Amino acid sequence: MSVYLFDMEGEPVAFRQTWTDPYLYDCEGRWIGYFPWDDHDAVDCNGRYLGTVVDDRLVRRNDWYARPCGAVQEPPHDAIPTGTPQTPHAFPNRFAYEDIHSYLLT
Repeated sequence: MSVYLFDMEGEPVAFRQTWTDPYLYDCEGRWIGYFPWDDHDAVDCNGRYLGTVVDDRLVRRNDWYARPCGAVQEPPHDAIPTGTPQTPHAFPNRFAYEDIHSYLLT
């Protein structure tokens, strides 16, 4: 089953095929980014910061700093999300993050 990631309001915005999948997809299965480092920070398809996975949320950190990610990944095949999103966890630390919606639209 896909691992769904939510915005700050608890709406699904992306998924990974597994928790360790290095690729990130929008809810329609289009590749939107990947995890180039061994942490929870994701970059978009061009290697720019996209967001950070915090528990079950994909949000943008307010204190993000530029970080080189090396070579840009080759795009994987689109993915088909499986299962349905579960109820998101509580997200009390909203002051340190913002949603990724506006970034995904650019």
